[in-house]
Amino acid sequence: MNNHFEPYVRNKRDLKVPYISCQDYTNLEQASKLIPALKQINQSDRHLADADNAHTYILRSNNDDDIHKSIKYGIWTSSKENNEKLNAKYLEAQQEGIPVYLFFSVVRSGQFVGVAKLTSGYKEESFQYWWEIKKWKGHFNVQWLYVKDVPNKHFEHLRNSDNIEVTRSRDGVFLSWETGKQMMKIFEEFSDKKSILNDFTVIDEREQALRQYKYQMQQQRNQQQYYPYYPYQYYDYQQYQQYPQHYQQQQQYQNDYWQQPQK
Repeated sequence: MNNHFEPYVRNKRDLKVPYISCQDYTNLEQASKLIPALKQINQSDRHLADADNAHTYILRSNNDDDIHKSIKYGIWTSSKENNEKLNAKYLEAQQEGIPVYLFFSVVRSGQFVGVAKLTSGYKEESFQYWWEIKKWKGHFNVQWLYVKDVPNKHFEHLRNSDNIEVTRSRDGVFLSWETGKQMMKIFEEFSDKKSILNDFTVIDEREQALRQYKYQMQQQRNQQQYYPYYPYQYYDYQQYQQYPQHYQQQQQYQNDYWQQPQK
């Protein structure tokens, strides 16, 4: 039996995270009452750059939406190779008693968007609402420390472990603590209040649409054990967004089919 909706079936390895939101994310005092993770963001008295040692990495996201979910729900994941590196480094750091910091940038944004601390090793459960459905497996827990839009020009004098400017780093590149310390100090001292938090209410709408889409797929899977093949039955979320009218017509066609008497 060929079931085209099998990828949307929930299983025991799904990470179940309830949807949360607030009206004004830039008011951290208000927002943190609904989203506890925001209580830790942009505290001015940390002085993390003064630490003697830490492990640091640069991570690059393909979009703002995944950064948005990482901040709200305190999770992250990457490619299999990067996940293995991060897990190994986290276990090593636990033995050494030092932290692992992650500097985040969005591809083609021209800036770094924040700093997070890795707070767990790799876990098998996969979050179902990353922007690219089905691409990312498992997750880490992270605690976001700074959420600020810091332009690349403030980091151009720094280089990573490959002796390349940190602003041109690949996803998952390791930094020496000497470089990481300077990046951390820039984040601590940067005063511009502009950040991805300003866009959270708009990105919330996209997350709601994605969750609704996944919910509809799951409901259909639960109601019917088998779907006949239709030309555009199997979508990813981006195709659904691009062709919403055709998607609705297709769903009506399926509903009409199943309401007919079956031989």
